[in-house]
Amino acid sequence: MAPSTLHGAYKYVLTPSGQPKILPVDEMSCKDEESPAEYNTGGYCPVKLNDTFKLGRYRVLRKLGWGHFSTVWLVKDTELNRHTALKVVKSAGRYAETARDEIKLLSRVSSVSPLHPGRQHIVSFLDSFAHQGPEASHICIVFEPLGEHLLALIERNKRKGVPRALVKVIAKQVLLGLEYLHDECDLVHTDIKPENILISIPDVEAHIYNELTHSPSPTSRRVGVPPPTKSRPSVSIPQTQRSRRQVQIFDSQPLASPGSRSGGPLGSHSGPNSVSGSYVSPVQMSHMAKYGATGLSTSAPKVPSGLSATAPWTLVPSSKSTPVTAANSKANSPTSPPSTSSSSSSISSIPFTTAGSVGTPPTSLSNSFGNAMAAIVHATQQSEKKAAAPSQPAPQERTASDLEASTSSNEPKPTLPSNPNPSLLSQTAPHRITSNPSTKHPLRVSAPLHTSQIPSPRPSFAPEISIKIADLGNATPSKKHFTEDIQTRQYRSPEAIIGRRDWGTRADIWSVACLVFELLTAEFLFDPQGQGDLFSKDDDHMAQIIELLGDFSLDVKMGGKYSQDLFDSNGSLRYIKTLKPWPLKRVMMEKYLWSELDTAVFCSFLEPMLSVDQRNRADAKDMLTHPWLEVTAADDVVGEW
Repeated sequence: MAPSTLHGAYKYVLTPSGQPKILPVDEMSCKDEESPAEYNTGGYCPVKLNDTFKLGRYRVLRKLGWGHFSTVWLVKDTELNRHTALKVVKSAGRYAETARDEIKLLSRVSSVSPLHPGRQHIVSFLDSFAHQGPEASHICIVFEPLGEHLLALIERNKRKGVPRALVKVIAKQVLLGLEYLHDECDLVHTDIKPENILISIPDVEAHIYNELTHSPSPTSRRVGVPPPTKSRPSVSIPQTQRSRRQVQIFDSQPLASPGSRSGGPLGSHSGPNSVSGSYVSPVQMSHMAKYGATGLSTSAPKVPSGLSATAPWTLVPSSKSTPVTAANSKANSPTSPPSTSSSSSSISSIPFTTAGSVGTPPTSLSNSFGNAMAAIVHATQQSEKKAAAPSQPAPQERTASDLEASTSSNEPKPTLPSNPNPSLLSQTAPHRITSNPSTKHPLRVSAPLHTSQIPSPRPSFAPEISIKIADLGNATPSKKHFTEDIQTRQYRSPEAIIGRRDWGTRADIWSVACLVFELLTAEFLFDPQGQGDLFSKDDDHMAQIIELLGDFSLDVKMGGKYSQDLFDSNGSLRYIKTLKPWPLKRVMMEKYLWSELDTAVFCSFLEPMLSVDQRNRADAKDMLTHPWLEVTAADDVVGEW
């Protein structure tokens, strides 16, 4: 006789039509969503479509994503008639306290110096409030909605790396944003990585409307909430399948970025991307100050079809190019991972968008500002006439083994010494250099440059992209640290690996160098691997740093919490004795086939940010004027990205 009840291997799923369907657990496991167990006391707040927050002001439309601390939802702000990203934090005290700290930091970042050119490259905080859930109160934070993170961009360009012109624009904007955080706010981000850099969406309201109109209806599954694992052993409360509490878990649908005008995996946005390098005149700046928006946007205002040009939009000025409307403003993806690498990647992949500041007055432009706006809109319309490139495949989830694939398949493997153990960089270094003049440059396209595509010295001819640094949940003052456990593994600075307590803003600069290398090559600059009891990831990480950058002084190695674990009394690595130096210049020329001239300029840019001694490492402001950041005619032609 067939069993009368379903076993744990099957669960109910709600289809788009609302009809229940029974699926095996294996079939559901392809979706990476939050665990039902996290809906117990102290965990996530149950949220459903059309739920409202803050006395009905925010209405839930769909789920953008989730992370260790929170779930994030696309909501409609009925008061200001715009879309925003709502982060609903877990209710446990430690999460609520972290959220309150993040709100303080976000408020500080928003108000310190809103006209600084780097401010527009930091995600905008719009609102915060407490929401009473079924069992407890939850802190909620409202952000602008943004598009995808840079990891998705890397995945789409995995074969040859992100086009160099695009990387230069992104690198300059990241440095601008960090200059603002470091010099104006005295904050260290502590978790710079591709997942925490989000792409802005120009004309975000039209973009969201298009997605909500054409994207599939949200799907969800109703699952049982398992009992808490930490319960008193003396208390046993039997639970039957019928009385077991259930929760509806929705599939995440992050906003696509408008990089493909032809309607590929990035969406079918028909407008241009925001011009990342556009100049903001003092006149524009004065008008930005006059209208007092806290969120800086980088796209020209564009009236969606069916809306009047005189509609009461909220002004969100752009220190890069032009003011944008906040009611029709940008959408970003929320990310709030913890500082540890295991938990810091999920929420950071959720899109936010800087829609503007709450309470910004309606647009009421003077004649001079209106003329400037008209000129910018005209320039934007001209850029829309360019033909769209074919859509690109959707990004896939990245793993370290994926990014190692090209090395493991194309590079000859050296013979491993029997004793002692080599570092991972030693293992992947080629035995000899083989030169093939016919090999195409991996970071260039062979198509000739069209005259209209050749960048001029004016930054407005740079690729049309604008990024924002997100996830300030782990940010900390440079001198008064909230924690000493900082940075995701592959982007971790030497002072953090050693466990020094005197790190500061330059720890972020080390991460930027790792980020730029990864964008260009689609591979990690450092990807340490431990080998059981032989050596740890920290050991291999320091070995790879020494192989790439050379040995460094004893005083830099010592003074950290883990110095004695990593180095002996002479300053030599304690557990890895066999090193094979492979300097950055040789890596770029031998592995990635860069020309000697290109390599020299690039190394002069990257190496000051990779100084192992943080006292000698460059600051963000030091690197902003480096010649490598200038987009030239020799860089890749960037069409659709």
